[in-house]
Amino acid sequence: MRLDEKTWSKDIVPIDGPDVLCKTTLGSELKIVQLRPGKLRGFIKYFGIGNLEISLGRFNLPTRMRGVLHQDKLVLSTILDSAGRITESWKDVLPGNVAIFPTGVDLDVIHGGGACYLTVSLPLPELSSRLGGEEHLADPELWDTKRVSNIDPLIGAEMLRRLMGIVAGIERKLTAPSDQASDFLQRSTIEPFVFGLTSALPPASAQTGARLVSETENYIDAAGGRPVHISELCSSLKVSRRSLHRAFADTLGIGPAAYLRSRRLSAIRSVLTQCDPAATSIGDLAFEYGFPEAGRFAAYYRAHFGETPSETLRSR
Repeated sequence: MRLDEKTWSKDIVPIDGPDVLCKTTLGSELKIVQLRPGKLRGFIKYFGIGNLEISLGRFNLPTRMRGVLHQDKLVLSTILDSAGRITESWKDVLPGNVAIFPTGVDLDVIHGGGACYLTVSLPLPELSSRLGGEEHLADPELWDTKRVSNIDPLIGAEMLRRLMGIVAGIERKLTAPSDQASDFLQRSTIEPFVFGLTSALPPASAQTGARLVSETENYIDAAGGRPVHISELCSSLKVSRRSLHRAFADTLGIGPAAYLRSRRLSAIRSVLTQCDPAATSIGDLAFEYGFPEAGRFAAYYRAHFGETPSETLRSR
């Protein structure tokens, strides 16, 4: 089953003046004041995956932005880089920090120079459904209040790397993914923000042990071969990401993300050894199993199996 155009969309809008920046995020209505003379240039890229929207924008001049960021959805936002100081409600914002804007809440930002930003917008119920096991993130006040969370610079850098890799993979994708790939992609897009936010919160109570690892494996086996995201596991098993990581590290010596990746790589290898080479796109297959970055997938595959995906396909 393929997704229709309403659930998978891509658009690039060139910025040739402050009026275009009024739509920094689909659903926003902002008032923009250009703070220095010159031609405001840049672009905004819009991506739609089901009810999740991604906006990535870059512009070259200092601006003042005020207004509602989204009328219908909650917005998670981060700065990728900036040529000058950035403030939200007069408080400094650094690249890798995570800003939360509840539905209908005003943005109040000054960009002191050119900046690149990324926002993710989705209905709060859909976000909540992907936060199972995270006690701190389940607090309604976290999502009902506008705030900026200061993320450790190293964790923030990793969060941005993940997000940019996902966006790059979406840009290269020419056709709409299947339902299972779309769900996994939405979870993967939200996860870097969850990764950053949980690092800024105090640890919750821990659950560790081989029992949790076994429950995880049983759940993946029952999924019937489709890719399972760590957020789905935490929600279904009612365990936090920190507790799941501790259980896997103590029991298997690797984290749950690495374990899940190994399972997905093995599933892809199984397909490659059975399919018709002439009718198989390795890139599309990787995307379906949660690897939107083709180059990173190939590196993972070769490191794991000692051969490239193409070599596996040719040797069937």
